[in-house]
Amino acid sequence: MIGWFKRKVETYKAHRKLARQTDPRAFKQMAMEIRDLALLASQLNPRERDIHKLIRSVIVEMERLSELADRPEFRKLSTGKKLLLRQGLQESREQLLESIESAPSPTQTLQ
Repeated sequence: MIGWFKRKVETYKAHRKLARQTDPRAFKQMAMEIRDLALLASQLNPRERDIHKLIRSVIVEMERLSELADRPEFRKLSTGKKLLLRQGLQESREQLLESIESAPSPTQTLQ
């Protein structure tokens, strides 16, 4: 009896976690966070034109994703597609964080 109850609770927790991960608000929040990181990355590399083009496209795509997350069609996407999109957003976030960390210092003076 106790084992059955434990499995039910674990199943419920897993279901709630999956629901939080595929919630459109979570995607909108991630998109805005990535957009902000891209803006920061563009400010840290002011001289490189190629990077600015990439960053501009990231910003535009994140704004489009944010708008798409508000639409009812987004809720109709399968859970698998939403999880793949979430994974891609997490990888993009990690890449932006790495590029921000590897950006050259704006001054030669130690702070």
